[in-house]
Amino acid sequence: MDLLFEYGPATKEGMAALLNRKKNIRSVPSPHTLSALLSKNPQIVAIGEEDVENVVGVKSKHLIYDINRHLIRSKEDIVCTRTPTVMTPSQKRVARRCNCGRLRVFPNGYDQCLICVRTP
Repeated sequence: MDLLFEYGPATKEGMAALLNRKKNIRSVPSPHTLSALLSKNPQIVAIGEEDVENVVGVKSKHLIYDINRHLIRSKEDIVCTRTPTVMTPSQKRVARRCNCGRLRVFPNGYDQCLICVRTP
């Protein structure tokens, strides 16, 4: 999420390159694994497609992913839109259930989740 917020939209291959360059991780997930993770994350949206040519010259379309910029406007908003499965233990302790049914960390000064605050 931080990389997409900082560097903007990317394909799964672009995300793998960013992870390889910027994060201290033992192994970068494969493009297929990244694609599955990105498509299942509600903080991330597909914003288009890009034609990619492989080694043998076959072209295919790959989705371009970005964070939901309507919802996430600052790095602090990333924490408030995380699902319980990716929250840290400290975030889980302060998370509350919103009227909409989501379990989220509420933004300071609000009594509902960020999704309810920013969705018309």
